[in-house]
Amino acid sequence: MKQLILVFCLLFVMQEAVAQHKRNGFTPERFQAELEQYITKKACLTPKEASKFFPVYSEMLSKQRAIHKKMRNLKRIKPTTDSECKKNIKKRDEYEIEIKEIQRTYHEKFMQILPAQKVYDILNAEDRFHRQMFKMAAGKKRKKR
Repeated sequence: MKQLILVFCLLFVMQEAVAQHKRNGFTPERFQAELEQYITKKACLTPKEASKFFPVYSEMLSKQRAIHKKMRNLKRIKPTTDSECKKNIKKRDEYEIEIKEIQRTYHEKFMQILPAQKVYDILNAEDRFHRQMFKMAAGKKRKKR
């Protein structure tokens, strides 16, 4: 009887630990929601402005993510010859330029939706948010070691 109770207690503790890990783990949806909330607050967006801005912003991020995925795949390939290395480097450069062109295009779209001052504040808020997330992630890694 005591062993049965002990087994149930251990199962319960394990289940709680797994559930807590899942709650505290990274999810893209939660990251995106926190980013939008942070940008809205720091750039002082009204609900109307936010509802116009964030669909276009999400569209931009989606296009950029697709290119980042191509870049990641390209980085996984280890070229063996000098000519393959050159091709890989040129392709990486093309992807970087493509990302910047997407940013420029969407920044223009943003300024059609919002005043330039708010777009400026949004871009700064986005940078600050990402820096904070990197610092938090680095802090968590140090604690785990």
